[in-house]
Amino acid sequence: MDADRIVRDFCAAWGRADLDAIMGAFAEDAVYHNIPLEPCVGKGAIKGFIEGFLSTSPGGIDFDIRHQVVKGNVVMNERVDTFEMEGRRTPIPVCGVFELDDEGRIVAWRDYFDMGAMQAGA
Repeated sequence: MDADRIVRDFCAAWGRADLDAIMGAFAEDAVYHNIPLEPCVGKGAIKGFIEGFLSTSPGGIDFDIRHQVVKGNVVMNERVDTFEMEGRRTPIPVCGVFELDDEGRIVAWRDYFDMGAMQAGA
């Protein structure tokens, strides 16, 4: 398993708004937590949240990975996610933590960002 490549491919799928590739990366019982929002638990809840997220930026969300480190099944990246909402591009600095199972599926994903910056760009 190449944890670095798995997370890079997952992040690239967001730029294409490729919901199938995004969802295919998750384990059934995964947890996706956008800190400071409530976590999404399970693939169904995650899919509903991501569909809503992508609907606000139908052309995709660009994940520009600035730094990425891997230790075993844990991947951390510092990136800038750029949303395009109503013709306006909004870059948001993000730190992501991904935990993968032995098959390379995401079992936990936590993103840390400034909600104020997100709301200011909306």
